[in-house]
Amino acid sequence: MVASGLFLASVPVLLIGAALAAGLRGNRARGLAALGSQAIAIVLVSLSVVPILAGDGSLEVTWSWPSPIDSIAFRVDALGAFFLVWSLPMTFLGTLYSVGYLQPYFHHGRNGGPHFALLNLTSLSFVLIYAVQNALVFLLGWEIAAVAAWLMVIWDYRNQKIRFAGFNYLVSTHVGLFVLVAAFMLLHGSTGSMDFADFGRYLSAHPAGQGTLFLLLGISFALKSAFFPFHTWLPRAHSAAPAHVSALMSGVIHKAGLFAFLRFTLLGGKPEPWMGWAVLTFGALSAVFGVLYTAAQRDLKRMLGYSSTENVGIAAMGFGIGMLGWSWSDPALATLGFGGGLLHVLNHALFKCSLFYAAGAIYRATHTIDLERLGGLARRMPRTAIFFLLGGLAMCGLPPFNGFISEFLVYSGLLSGAAPSIEGDVVLVCAAAVLAFVGAVGALSTTRAFGLAFLGVPRDPSIRAGEDAPRSMAVPMVVHSVGIIVLGVFPTAALALVEPVLALFPVGGGAAHGPELADVLGPVVWACRGLACALAIAMFATWRRRRSARESVTWGCGYTAGTARMQYTGSSFSAQLSSLFRPALPVLTREELPTDPFPQHSSHLSTHHVDAVEKRMYEVIGQGEQFVQDASSRIPEQPRFAFAAGLLALVVLALVALREGL
Repeated sequence: MVASGLFLASVPVLLIGAALAAGLRGNRARGLAALGSQAIAIVLVSLSVVPILAGDGSLEVTWSWPSPIDSIAFRVDALGAFFLVWSLPMTFLGTLYSVGYLQPYFHHGRNGGPHFALLNLTSLSFVLIYAVQNALVFLLGWEIAAVAAWLMVIWDYRNQKIRFAGFNYLVSTHVGLFVLVAAFMLLHGSTGSMDFADFGRYLSAHPAGQGTLFLLLGISFALKSAFFPFHTWLPRAHSAAPAHVSALMSGVIHKAGLFAFLRFTLLGGKPEPWMGWAVLTFGALSAVFGVLYTAAQRDLKRMLGYSSTENVGIAAMGFGIGMLGWSWSDPALATLGFGGGLLHVLNHALFKCSLFYAAGAIYRATHTIDLERLGGLARRMPRTAIFFLLGGLAMCGLPPFNGFISEFLVYSGLLSGAAPSIEGDVVLVCAAAVLAFVGAVGALSTTRAFGLAFLGVPRDPSIRAGEDAPRSMAVPMVVHSVGIIVLGVFPTAALALVEPVLALFPVGGGAAHGPELADVLGPVVWACRGLACALAIAMFATWRRRRSARESVTWGCGYTAGTARMQYTGSSFSAQLSSLFRPALPVLTREELPTDPFPQHSSHLSTHHVDAVEKRMYEVIGQGEQFVQDASSRIPEQPRFAFAAGLLALVVLALVALREGL
C-alpha cells in the first residue's frame, strides 16, 4: 500500500514542478523547479519499482476518475519497472544538460519555463505509459509524450526548416496514433472494454484473430520507434531539435514503442512463428538501411538519428528471436532473444544520449555540426572528444563496452542452431551475417565521424571552436560514459534489471527459462575486463610518454605546406560504400563548376545523400497532385455536366440505400 501511494504521488509532483517551471521568474529558478520535482519523482518511483525488480511481485492500485473512464488501474510489473527505472533518471540528466545548453538563448531573454515544463510532462508520460492498464489513459500518455516532444523540437521556431521538421514529426507520430486507435477500437468492439486485462483475455482466447491486430499495432509502434521504412520523420527532427531533446527522443521517448510492442506481445500470449520471422526480418531491414544512411551523412545529428533506426532494428532482431523461441517452446532461444533485445534497449539509451550530448557540445562551441566543415576539435574540446569516442565505440558494438554485450546475446541466439528445421537455421545464420555487416559499417561510421570532427585541422577556416562543455553539460556525459564502461565490464547490474522481465514470458508452458544470461556471458565478460585493463594501461603509458616527448612536424615526404583542403572529406571517406549501395543512397549534387579557361568567380561542389524512402514519398505525392490536376482539367466546366454528375451520384446512393434496406 505504501509503495502504491509513493508511486501515485509522483504524478502530482511532476505536475506541480511543471507549473512552477512555467510560472516562476528567472530561468535559473525554472530549471531548479524542474530538476527538483524530477528528482523527487525519481526517488518516489524508484522506491516503488525497485522491489518489483528484486522479485517482489507487482504494484497494483486503482485511482477513481470521472466518467467515461470511471477508474484508472495502475499496474507495474517487471516490464514496466525495467523501463521506468532508467527512463526517469535519463530525463533528469537531459534536463540538467539543457540548463547549460540553452544558456545562450537565456542570455538573449528567452523564457525557458515552457521548455522545462515540457521536460516534466515527458517524465509524467512515462509514468502513465509504463503503468496504466486503461487504453484511453495509455493514449493520453502517448499523446503527451508526442506533443511535448514536438514542442521541444521546435524550440528555435523562428527557423523555417525547424518548423517544417517539427510539422513532419507531428504528422508522422499522429499517423501512428490513428493506427493505434484503430487497433484499440477493434479490441473494444470485441471485448466491450478498454482495460488491458480484458484485451489479454480476448487475445488469449482468440489466437486466430491476432493477425490484423499484430499488423496494426506493429505499424503504430514502428512509427513511434522510427523503424525502416517509417523513419522519415527521424533525421529531420533530430537535426532540428536541441541536443538534449534529440538525446531524449532517441534514447528514451521512442523506446515507448518497443515497450508497447512487448506489452501487447505478452497480452497476446504465445505468438505464431510467422510473427517472429516478421519481426526478425523487419528488424534486420531497419538495421541495414539505418547503418547505410548513418555512414553517408554529413550532418552529425542526422547521422546519429539514422543510427537510432539501426539500433532499434538490432533490438527488434532480438525480440524476433525471442518470439521464435516462444513459438517453438524453446526457453534457451527465448531467453537469448528477449534478453539481448531488452539489454540493447538500455545500452542504446546510454551511448546514444552520450553521443547526442557530445554533438550538442560541438554545436555550442562551433555553431555547426557539418562534418565537412569540422576538424581538429580534440585539441580544443578534449573531454567531449573522449565522451564521443566512448559512445561511438559502444555504438558499433566493440568490446569492452556495453553495446558489445547486448549484441553478443543476439548473435548467440542467431547462431544457436535452435530452429526446428535446416532451412530455419540457415535463415538465422544469414541474419547473423547481416548483423555482422551492420557492425562493420557501424565501425566505419564511427571512425568517419570521430576522425572528421576531432582529428586533423578545421576544414573550414571560418570555424573558431569555443570552450569545451560547461559542467552542467559535462556531468550527463560523464554519467552516461560511466554506464557505457560499467555495463560493458560488469553487465551483471544490467542483467539484474532484465532477468525479472524474462520471467514474464511463459515459454514451454511455465516460467522456466534456459541458461542464465550471466553464464552465457561469463567468458566474454572476463575477456572484456582483460581488454579494459590493457586499454587503461596503454592510455596511461601514452599519457606519460606525451608529457616527456618533444613535439615536431610530421614528415611530409618533402612537402610541409599542406592545407586543410588536402584532408579527407566525409564524402570521400564513404565514397566506395556509397557507390556499392547507390540505389539505397541517392546523391543530391549542388555544383557551380568553372566554364572558362581562367575563371573569374569561385566555384563549388557539394553532395548530400538523401533518404531514398523520403525522396520516393515526395515523388509519389507530386505525381498524385499532378494526376489530380490533369484529371480535373479534363472535366467540362458546364452546368449541364455538373447537373448530370450530381444526378448520377444521387441515383447510386439511392440504389445503395435500397439494397441495405432489403
